[in-house]
Amino acid sequence: MTNPFSHLDDEKLMELYKNGESKAFEVIYYKYKNHVYSYLNKRLIDKNLIDDIFQKIFLKFHKSRHLYDEKYTLIKWIYIISRSVLLDDIKKKKVKFIEFNEDYLSPQIDEKNSLIDLDSEKSLTKKEREALKLRYYSDKEFLEISEILKTSEVNSRKIVSRALKKIKAKFIKN
Repeated sequence: MTNPFSHLDDEKLMELYKNGESKAFEVIYYKYKNHVYSYLNKRLIDKNLIDDIFQKIFLKFHKSRHLYDEKYTLIKWIYIISRSVLLDDIKKKKVKFIEFNEDYLSPQIDEKNSLIDLDSEKSLTKKEREALKLRYYSDKEFLEISEILKTSEVNSRKIVSRALKKIKAKFIKN
């Protein structure tokens, strides 16, 4: 059985939902739940925390449905709620952010050989491995890395940043 409102646009769905039509919410939820989850997944590591905040977002969405203003697209309004709930939750829990120091990946050779074996890091792509080696083991600048990898300087920064996030997720756990 399909939802009778699945063909309606977002503004009409919100109008119905504001007037108490729960089937309109179902359509909105299934349409945007993956967007919200992806938004949280990019900003948090802890899956339990993601699930908790995800529920809080849709609870706030429900409680504030009467405040929806049609001058905003529905997805933009959902993202505003998502950001607000995420920031509120972080402030309440006083989450401690650990600044990832690039010295963790710098070439500090001692008797124990403290280098990370990037070739064994399966979460990294070939390009990410190469970018990290160039940046931290060969001490190359981003412009040099971009020339070697045949990409833009901005993209080389993104590649290194993405790779660092993957390494950080592996080595820095709550």
